[in-house]
Amino acid sequence: MTWKAELLAEDGRRLPAEFRTETKDGVTLVFADVRGEEILDENAGIRYTLDPGEEIRWMADWRYSEFWCAPQFGTDPGEVPRDTQLLIYRKSGGTWGVIVPVTAADYKCVLEGCEGKLTASQFSWKKGLAVCRDLAFAFAEGEDPFELVSRAVRAAASVLGTVLREDRRFPEVFEYLGWCSWDALQIRVSEAGLKEKCEEFREKGIPVKWAIFDDMWAEVANFRGRKYETREEMFRLMHSSPLTDFEAAYDRFPDGLAHAIDTVHSYGIRVGIWHPSTGYWFGVDSGGEAYRKLAPYTIRCDDGRIIGDWHTANAFSWFDTMHRFFKSCGADFLKVDNQSMTRRFYKGLDTVGRVTREWHRGLEASAGLNFDSAVINCMGMASEDMWNRSYSAVSRCSDDFQPENRAWFTKHILQCSYNSILQGQFFWNDYDMWWTDDTQAERNSVLRAISGGPIYVSDEIGRSRPEILKPLCFDDGRILRCDRSGMPTADCLVDDPRKSGKPFKIWNRIGKAGVVAAFHIGEEDGPIEGFLSPSDVPGLEGEEFVVYEYFTENRHRIPKDGKLHVKLLDREDVRLYTIIPYENGFAPIGRTDKYLSYAAITAQIGEEVTLYEPGPYAWDKDGKFYTEDRHE
Repeated sequence: MTWKAELLAEDGRRLPAEFRTETKDGVTLVFADVRGEEILDENAGIRYTLDPGEEIRWMADWRYSEFWCAPQFGTDPGEVPRDTQLLIYRKSGGTWGVIVPVTAADYKCVLEGCEGKLTASQFSWKKGLAVCRDLAFAFAEGEDPFELVSRAVRAAASVLGTVLREDRRFPEVFEYLGWCSWDALQIRVSEAGLKEKCEEFREKGIPVKWAIFDDMWAEVANFRGRKYETREEMFRLMHSSPLTDFEAAYDRFPDGLAHAIDTVHSYGIRVGIWHPSTGYWFGVDSGGEAYRKLAPYTIRCDDGRIIGDWHTANAFSWFDTMHRFFKSCGADFLKVDNQSMTRRFYKGLDTVGRVTREWHRGLEASAGLNFDSAVINCMGMASEDMWNRSYSAVSRCSDDFQPENRAWFTKHILQCSYNSILQGQFFWNDYDMWWTDDTQAERNSVLRAISGGPIYVSDEIGRSRPEILKPLCFDDGRILRCDRSGMPTADCLVDDPRKSGKPFKIWNRIGKAGVVAAFHIGEEDGPIEGFLSPSDVPGLEGEEFVVYEYFTENRHRIPKDGKLHVKLLDREDVRLYTIIPYENGFAPIGRTDKYLSYAAITAQIGEEVTLYEPGPYAWDKDGKFYTEDRHE
């Protein structure tokens, strides 16, 4: 890969620009080195033209909306979409390459195709700057694309001071099965509805251990007397309404937020409070109780809405005022929505790097102080958010769940798996809520199993199906969880799985074992075929493996580079493979009634295996398959 740089001046002129490079662990870091008198364009600033030197196939993880990212595939570098935050490519000779643009101290960098070429644009969103010495992007080539992404992000993080996932802590509350009120109750969520759902969980023996009071549990005066017939009308009402009070809605929670939380706690369920970063979607109501408490920490936007100031001290006070109230009511954790809104509301007030860094410090400090950083970050996939979160460990990686929608599932699985490649370097990925009685329920459940993140549903009242949840969790509600973030296998990385004619495979790890899920998301509904190999799971150690498939209960003994034929009959078909290395001829498979059978094993000494919870246990010894029903 070669590159050259030019400066885009405020008056539209293009001038030569200097840059410098550093090498860390085989990764090239490219820094701007502009110190002239020319004022840089706030939206472009510096443009690097990148030349891969030969034909490539690429996957661009791009920010297609203000909040969300998705993959796009191609062969022409000039077609890479604007706001690409990760580019993975493969050269015709087989070499892999990755380019990771960053948000640094002041400037942000993104990739895009421009004038038939691949470019990286570095910009500040602030007028009047003539100096840029920020890191623009990290670049590496080699044989393992996943290791390349990891090294590139690590090298950039060492310069920027960004905290990576191994230095964050997964909140203990999310080790258990959860539920969210959104799809069940939407903006009319009430204490009565929450209690009814908790009763259903108790009656059906569903071990939900946490619940989110979602949009919109708080008092929004604009909701009073307002009716809507469609989701579109509901969303228009939501997005035009400010927050009146962060006490619970007076009519739907007559005894207040604390009483509702106590009610849910009485069922052994912990409570998370949802709120947008802006108070509500249209800020806070200047005539309401929320504004009275928050006024010193606010700014007024051009469209009239009142939101929190971005400076760290004010941002902290804005969030802490709300969070201390939630905590005093008994809340256990948070879900903070609408995070990648800095471009819309703060652009031009200072540089993109400084604004988002200070704003996140305020949010993270409050969440850490009040809730020990037990937070689900949401609507926050912009690179300025990923590179600037300090402590919190969980972040959504997909657009909102849409029930009974096959086309949505295809979009969703692509977002979750490809977005996890970059975002999974920083956080555990939240694949969003889902329904157990949806026609896509089985595929949704397998996708959550391999995600490595939290698992929670949003079933409507009366509609939860315990049999769908049983393979995902133990009787006490603890979920069986992978170690990493689920990502596409290497043979799926740069080929659009909707058009490849092959099963779409997602891999993860559980200790010594690998896991691969195979889905059919092709445009045609007929059978598709492909292959599975232990080598699909990077870093898997061992020479021979037993491969156990959950749905068929088939098992195969194959070498590390061996291949197993995979056939999916239609778009409803799915397979889930656990790949366990033999040690002295022995391979424990684990609990066969759970998707992640190997994750049920808590200890192993030789051939003596301890399970987290008793149940049907299987193992392979010298190529023979054994099962037993373990009891207490």
